[in-house]
Amino acid sequence: MPYKILSLDGGGSWAMIQAKVLKDLYGDIRGHQLLKEFDLVIANSGGSLVLATLCNDMLLSEIISVFEDENQRKQVFSKLSFWEKLNLRNITSLTSVLGPKYSTKRKLSGLKSVFNKYDGLIKQGKTTKSIIETPLNELPAIIGKADLQIVIVGFDYFKQRASFFRSNTKSRTDVFSNGKFYQVTLGDAIHSSSNAPVNYFDSPAEINISLLGGNDKRKTWYWDGAVSGFNNPILGGLIEAITNNLTIPLSEYKILSLGTGTGGQAIIADYQNSTDPRIAAIYQKNINNKLALTDNHSSFIADIQKMSTSILGDPPDSASFIAYSIIDPSLSNNACIVRINPCIKPILNTDTLLFEAPSVYHNNQQDFIKLMDLDMDAVANDEVALIQQLCDKFIVNGGICLPNQLIRGDESGLHLGDATYREAKARWQGCAGN
Repeated sequence: MPYKILSLDGGGSWAMIQAKVLKDLYGDIRGHQLLKEFDLVIANSGGSLVLATLCNDMLLSEIISVFEDENQRKQVFSKLSFWEKLNLRNITSLTSVLGPKYSTKRKLSGLKSVFNKYDGLIKQGKTTKSIIETPLNELPAIIGKADLQIVIVGFDYFKQRASFFRSNTKSRTDVFSNGKFYQVTLGDAIHSSSNAPVNYFDSPAEINISLLGGNDKRKTWYWDGAVSGFNNPILGGLIEAITNNLTIPLSEYKILSLGTGTGGQAIIADYQNSTDPRIAAIYQKNINNKLALTDNHSSFIADIQKMSTSILGDPPDSASFIAYSIIDPSLSNNACIVRINPCIKPILNTDTLLFEAPSVYHNNQQDFIKLMDLDMDAVANDEVALIQQLCDKFIVNGGICLPNQLIRGDESGLHLGDATYREAKARWQGCAGN
């Protein structure tokens, strides 16, 4: 019997990609119907927002419209005022180079406002309180699949390690807590998970936890789950599934892993002093090319910026590769782990040795450059329009398209994964029986 896992990456506003992919794969269905297609769903940050909207039983088209609404985006990404930036903690923000830009406190109220607007479950009699105020362990029954496992990733500020908010009160991965299960509402879980530090939000997310069946209630603090290396949470989901289903053969796991875009400039800073004349020539040809990163200098500020943003991405995608190697150590490319993630990277022209935009962007290379520079906190309409354009160039079933991220390897040689969205879609529909 197949065991299906849905894994949703972090990525702020870019998580709209996930909603559009799910709509293309499953049609414009409601969230609960889609969640019933899976046995476990794990999400981080922007992906946790998509998961929450699914728990709210919204149509996939409604979920997309939330990401497309500038006013609702601004409620989540609420900019710090000049006076707030004068606070000692945020004073680096005044440089516009480093420091937080958004209010953590207003993010929580913004999330509640957005979800309450679309909350129809109370009217239907499925809940007595807003879905955002519902503990995770109560969600499977509301969704209509009692054995559904829901997991959201955060980073415990005080313990300085990953924390997994679960719906399963009896999870074997939590056996070392001596039977203690701390309840967390869906709202507090996604507030924690979507709280990227340093260059984004101004303080840890303060949430409430309460011991199920006990009298221990307290507040604690969290950052985004990406801080602990789970921006792509597929590994956490697979381990959660395996440890709680010891009799299921590894070959029965079917995983759909949805990203929020990966790539950026061609990184060739180390090409400068290569002993290979061709590699050194590529460096020289691209010194002034906006599609290539050739600067090999470092500074304290630059180092902090790199460290603060590195938590949000792993271009080689080690998490997906490790998950794949657990299920299929032979690396046959036959296992049902389907990674769908638009790859936003320049292509080397082997004749001119210049990096160029992918062929699907040849007529609007400036848009591609803007897309590469776009941060996860896209709020303005023109920024989100670039993500919408990306989706139109990626989620296509014929003709040229933006490449899909491979799990490992190169399209021209041995590789794991699928080079295009349509190939990944066909693989998922075939191996998962959709």
